[in-house]
Amino acid sequence: MNAIAGSLTQGAAGSAGSRPREDKVVEALRDRDLEAFAQVSPCAACLFPILEALGRTAINRELLESIPHFAGSLDLVDLRNILVNLGYESDPVESSVQDIRAELYPALFRTEQGDLFVLTARDGDTISFFDAHSRQQRSESATALTQRGTAYLFTDRHPTHGVQQQSSPQAWFSGLAARFRKMIGHLLLMTFIINMTALAIPIFIMMIYDKVIGAKSLDSLPMILTGVAILIVSDLVLRYQKSMALGALAGRLDYLIGVETFKQLLFLPPAFTERSTVAAQLSRLKQFDSLRDFFTGPSAGFLLDLPFVFIFMLAVAVLAGPVALVPLVMVGLYVIVGLLFLPPLERKVQRSGKARTDKQTMLMQTFDGRREIKAIGGETVWRERFREVSGEAVHANYDIFVANALMTNIAQALMTLCGVGVLALGAIQVMEGQMSVGALIATMTLAWRVLTPLQGMFLSYSKLQQMLKSITQINNLMKLKVEKDESHIDLHENPARRKLELDRVSFRYDQHSDPALLGVTFNIDPGELVAVVGLTGAGKSTLLKLIAGMYKPQAGALLLDGVDLRQLNAMELRRSIAYVPQEIRMFHGTIAQNIRLNNCLATDQKLHEAAEKAGILEDILSLPMGFDTRIGDKAMKHFPPGFMRSLSIARAFSCEAKVLLLDEPGASLDTLSDARFVDQLCSLRGEHTVVMVSHRPSHIRLADKVVVLDQGSVSFVGEPDRAIKLLFGAS
Repeated sequence: MNAIAGSLTQGAAGSAGSRPREDKVVEALRDRDLEAFAQVSPCAACLFPILEALGRTAINRELLESIPHFAGSLDLVDLRNILVNLGYESDPVESSVQDIRAELYPALFRTEQGDLFVLTARDGDTISFFDAHSRQQRSESATALTQRGTAYLFTDRHPTHGVQQQSSPQAWFSGLAARFRKMIGHLLLMTFIINMTALAIPIFIMMIYDKVIGAKSLDSLPMILTGVAILIVSDLVLRYQKSMALGALAGRLDYLIGVETFKQLLFLPPAFTERSTVAAQLSRLKQFDSLRDFFTGPSAGFLLDLPFVFIFMLAVAVLAGPVALVPLVMVGLYVIVGLLFLPPLERKVQRSGKARTDKQTMLMQTFDGRREIKAIGGETVWRERFREVSGEAVHANYDIFVANALMTNIAQALMTLCGVGVLALGAIQVMEGQMSVGALIATMTLAWRVLTPLQGMFLSYSKLQQMLKSITQINNLMKLKVEKDESHIDLHENPARRKLELDRVSFRYDQHSDPALLGVTFNIDPGELVAVVGLTGAGKSTLLKLIAGMYKPQAGALLLDGVDLRQLNAMELRRSIAYVPQEIRMFHGTIAQNIRLNNCLATDQKLHEAAEKAGILEDILSLPMGFDTRIGDKAMKHFPPGFMRSLSIARAFSCEAKVLLLDEPGASLDTLSDARFVDQLCSLRGEHTVVMVSHRPSHIRLADKVVVLDQGSVSFVGEPDRAIKLLFGAS
């Protein structure tokens, strides 16, 4: 024990002074201390009165998972987000307490002075409410409650109430964008006013040339200049407000898309994601950033200005008559040039994106396997491969740079040509007396205003295409069926018996591969210790993943207490079956946080019990910071493999699971750690149903029965000694 503590001191010392602590909000809920939770903040005090009025009183995993991570306190935004995660949306309504109808109860009411009330019931003229500041339930007459403020009215979004979460998953982004209808309407209104301001300025310029300079009268000049100054200031203010609104829209979209797509990826079945490389998945997520970049860049402004181009075109026609044909022809030229040049540019963009992904993939492989590269002396070969990948990326980026430069020059040339054309035709109109010099100058200004949004969209076409592709990818991602049922129901009680039955179970990873399991049939009685053995590739780990609900059988049936696993919620199933994979992975955080990943409701006493059952309680307590020792990332290398394996088992024991799946638990264990693990297995016999994959005879002999797999099929089920002879005799 002291040796382990000494080997861990280095990793523990590095986290001193900066280790994270569990926040008091979660701790209060975990300890069922509602009084301590209510003292966190007035908003925290409102949570349970609201839930009680809504018919929810249990402190369960769903509630704890809805609490903000490391929240020192809870404000109104946090409270509303918690309720949204629990299935209750809230809409703010400006009102007074007495004007809220009884059928809208319960409601959260915030007065103009900042006081918080939870309106729980109304009987005639008597209103019952919870005062968040005094934390007392009170009743008063409606006529006495004259405070005005904001009422938050709750809508139950559970499927049992007839509300479908995603009525049209094909148009998920459209549904998201519909939430910003008002903001988009305000942006269009501001853009309209800005364009009207831009239209008025050339008119003022025309008046100065025609009325002031032409008539040599300075009397009206101050008034005109004052009007121009007011318009310019108004234009600047409106553009600033427009930029702020676009930034808020982009930020909100970026947040919602990022959170929802991340949640979707987390809740997808493992088969959808585990076959893609980490770099490919990161690159796919990074493509969603193009939506934010589109709105934060000039492209969104050009898109908003585009519908008002026709107003400027009409103004040119009114001022200059046939001169309006020049910008109209230029619009046609922009379309023609776009049809000719943009498809090749799109192919170059795709090539560049693939080259960047390949380069990023190789960099991640290098950082992850640098030790192996040096061990085999492959630096030269690896450097040469990276040189080729980098060269392809540079060449692809160069092609895009040249193509964009050509597009920019063509667009600028068309703008210049338009100006020359307007000036030439306008000069003829002026000399023929059909328009004034001021009208010519105003026409020139308006012509630029016609082509500027067109030029901007012309040059932003690739970004627009990328944004549309990102929207399509997001819609396709959100169409995929996830494992989690968004019904927000309470956790089901764990089945009591834990009997497993496999009846002709078959499974293959894809249609082109051989079956990983074929017609597997055997039973596991409650409390049995069963060892699954076989040669490499026999399907042992696949069998455990099927039992854990990571995959679904494609043929046959896998029953838990007589219920087919395909009928159970996959996440609920995994929470009731403890699975310890072959590859141990801990996440950045403390030992307590890593153990609680399997059960956020686990109290400190439960952590001690799980660690003791895994045989590492004394080792953890001997550390300088005990359960607050930080692990994960590079700190794992300071811990012995046996300790990490036992820590993973302790994480499995933190929940109330009666089925324990162990995949190669003896891997990387020394003699002492293996002896301790054998004692753990003996203590689990009868209390838990244990299914273990192992190659160690010392582990196999402890089993009540052994299942021998051969190329995905069961070749033997029976006594451990007979199985050991079959297995090692065949090898």
